[in-house]
Amino acid sequence: MLKKRRSNKQDFSLEDIKPIRLKKGVLLEKHSAKETLRSPHFVLNALMEALKDGDSISFKEILSAYLEVTNKEEFSKRAQIPKRTLFRILSPEGNPTLDNVAKLVHALIAA
Repeated sequence: MLKKRRSNKQDFSLEDIKPIRLKKGVLLEKHSAKETLRSPHFVLNALMEALKDGDSISFKEILSAYLEVTNKEEFSKRAQIPKRTLFRILSPEGNPTLDNVAKLVHALIAA
């Protein structure tokens, strides 16, 4: 039986993070990630940054997050991409064609 190798690196724990205390009188603004992701302009800029960086994983994560807060059926029709193809693009093995990326970008611009 083979021995398992383990690294000596310790696991990360959220308990290790020290809390940050704000100065007295400083107020925090409420932020909704869903509201930000509903903005096609914001999502389009984020997708373009992922493309500039050559980061296909981030591209798919951003697109997936956008589809979670928007109507998938409507977006699929606007992009002229079948829903099945859209979800195949988002799968870990998914590799969208340039044609599909162009359709996605065009649908976001048209929104």
